[in-house]
Amino acid sequence: MLRTTYGQALEDLKAGTVSHVVVANAYRDIHHFYMADDIALASVFVMDTPLYGIARRADGGPLPDRPRVVTHPSPRPLVDQLLPAPYQLPEVATADSTSQAAQAVAERRYDLALTTEPAATRHGLRFISRLRPIRMVWLVFVRT
Repeated sequence: MLRTTYGQALEDLKAGTVSHVVVANAYRDIHHFYMADDIALASVFVMDTPLYGIARRADGGPLPDRPRVVTHPSPRPLVDQLLPAPYQLPEVATADSTSQAAQAVAERRYDLALTTEPAATRHGLRFISRLRPIRMVWLVFVRT
């Protein structure tokens, strides 16, 4: 069962609504899982994330030289790696997830999003950069 946020997944695990929660080790607030006294770390595995890239609306016109970019804070360094020349970054806004970043571009609040392939597809975006995964450690938590 997919949740919008890891916080919601933690609440569901504590309530017994779900039996396991898989969390990316890079999650900013992972300490909430580690410090909870009613859940435990059950397993750890390594797996690549879905492909990341910089995406725009599929129906968009020309991009400005200094496009407005949005991303989740954790993969922010990828913006500098993937943004094609000749675009320059005045600043990068943040969203709570790569899916929310894609949605913000679909809603025309930003020009570009650093997002994943599934989120880009879901929100009708197309990539303007090369794509790459992130090799990630994933954690599985259960109730104690």
